[in-house]
Amino acid sequence: MRKDDKYIDVVIGLGADKTFTYSLPEGLREKAAPGHRVIVPLGKKTSVGFIVRSLGGVPGFAVKDILDLPDDAPLIPAGLMELTRWVASYYHAPWGMALASALPPGIDEGRPSRPRSVEEPAHAGYPSASEITPNQAQAYAVKAVTDAVEEGGFRPFLLHGTTGSGKTEVYLRAIDRLRGAGLGAVVLVPEIALTPQLVRRFRSRFGSSVAVMHSGLTESKRRAEWRKIRSGEAGVAVGARSAVFAPFERIGLIIVDEEHDSSYKQEEGVRYHARDVAVMRAKLAGCPVVLGSATPSVESYHNALKGRYTLLELPERAGGRPMPAVTVVDLRAYPGVALTPPLIEAAKQRLENGEQALFFLNRRGYSDFLICRDCGHVPKCPSCSVSLTFHKSDKSLVCHWCGDGQRPEPVCPNCGGARIRYVGGGTEKLEGEIQALFPDVGVTRLDRDTVKRRGSYERLLGEVESGATSVLLGTQMVAKGHDIARIGLVGVVSADYGLNMPDFRAAERVFQTLTQVTGRSGRGDTPGESIIQTYQPDHYAITFAASGDYRGFFDVESVFRKELGYPPYTRMVMLTFKGVKEEKAKGGADAAGEIFTRLARGGKVEVLGPAPAPVKRVRGKYRFRLVLKSANTTALHKVLDAGLKALEEAKALPGCTVEVDVDPQGMA
Repeated sequence: MRKDDKYIDVVIGLGADKTFTYSLPEGLREKAAPGHRVIVPLGKKTSVGFIVRSLGGVPGFAVKDILDLPDDAPLIPAGLMELTRWVASYYHAPWGMALASALPPGIDEGRPSRPRSVEEPAHAGYPSASEITPNQAQAYAVKAVTDAVEEGGFRPFLLHGTTGSGKTEVYLRAIDRLRGAGLGAVVLVPEIALTPQLVRRFRSRFGSSVAVMHSGLTESKRRAEWRKIRSGEAGVAVGARSAVFAPFERIGLIIVDEEHDSSYKQEEGVRYHARDVAVMRAKLAGCPVVLGSATPSVESYHNALKGRYTLLELPERAGGRPMPAVTVVDLRAYPGVALTPPLIEAAKQRLENGEQALFFLNRRGYSDFLICRDCGHVPKCPSCSVSLTFHKSDKSLVCHWCGDGQRPEPVCPNCGGARIRYVGGGTEKLEGEIQALFPDVGVTRLDRDTVKRRGSYERLLGEVESGATSVLLGTQMVAKGHDIARIGLVGVVSADYGLNMPDFRAAERVFQTLTQVTGRSGRGDTPGESIIQTYQPDHYAITFAASGDYRGFFDVESVFRKELGYPPYTRMVMLTFKGVKEEKAKGGADAAGEIFTRLARGGKVEVLGPAPAPVKRVRGKYRFRLVLKSANTTALHKVLDAGLKALEEAKALPGCTVEVDVDPQGMA
């Protein structure tokens, strides 16, 4: 800051909704800068805050001096400060909350922040760059991205590569061009569970210069990795969505792997989308960004076709391996069974050949729900308007929305009847069926119930990678990112979960999941196969996934989206009104509906609702929804700003809170 910059605005407490103005003592003015941590007086106490900007003038009220700058340099680099300001503005969140997203836990304490060396072993076992010969499509993609890295400047790429096409090698070679230039690289993966595998691959190439950022680490480890980046000790940051805020002073490349994945959307606090924040960070930093996926989001592929992104395609698997053969089995021909004869026979042959099999079922637990055969009563969560799922391992009924559980009653609590039926099945029940069919092979189950303890995911996956078990069974955790050479068969037990959800992205998600999970087979020397079991074999999401035709799916889905005015042809904002009392939540939504409808009248913004959320009650609070849609982003945000301001001024939400979700990824 300049010598004459005397007054500053400070956010006190990460997550705060307002700023406070202070003055800088003369001796600190040249040292202080936005992103600096400061010790300030607040009332009769002292507090820790962050400088967010210079006031650029004289306030019309008395202010106090800051007390100290505990750090030698700003904790948040200037470019990252600019990004957090954009995040706060675009996602309509407090700036302090956006800052919290960019900092590790505990860093807002008053102690000086000093870098601490973190020794990390390099990982062997992966081929070096000289041992890999890229195919023609890979070589073209590598050149395009590396040329952009060397030239500098903002340039977004969409790397559309089929499963197993070698996208990671493109990432590695592009990052290698940054070495020695003093520029950082950020690599995002959608799930914490996928991070260790990618980290091993990157550390085999770049050694200890790779830092890891995700919420699964301990708080002290997260701070240590953050300092490793901030001090310049690390040149590559690999992690889940929060890694988009890696504190590099200068950044040269950002990569978003599996860019389509809904896990990149933060669902609490600042509801940002890490992919979109990554694109904005690259734009602000003036560097390339690569979005990679075998099943790009409809929005990203639309941007590529419109010329906003440069499209790079990898249509073949690396090493010339063939894509797996995919068979669709109609479950209507096999009523009442989880595993059909064609799937059982295929699994038997693969296991007898010494290969491994992967079974996918996107539903955990033992039974979907319990029902009394006498009166039809179904046990439901007392806090959420959903039925409870039975988990046999701990003999409990669990809500998959809030996590609460209870013991099942031996008789119906409604009528006293004893004819209780267990309906449906999840991964826990399927595990028993597979073990009964193949008693001589080990089964590893990966879902939220089996990976609750730290390190359990790596341990369980290691059982499969080492060959200690021959069957991998799980939910979304097994559907993406894994590269296990001996998996010769993938069995999708039911492709219908999620297909009929009240969400315009339902078909897209099913297509993506099926394409991703069927692509886990045939990555070794033996050609793979995949079997998809479904009650809707003619649904376009399933037929295009089975044929591996992304463009065919995109063309059909685009017509549907355009006709109904859904993204990418519009932008959306979802407002959720929550209250312990139903009438309060509904009253707030109704009041907001009147205000937003008046503001949008005759303009470019469409107002839908209010209406109850598909799951009306979650964690004891009733939920009502209002959706704003517009093809004009500026008009949309203008109406949103005006409406939120009018609601606040009218004090129209007694007993009710409103949650703002810009570009929502789910409508449940």
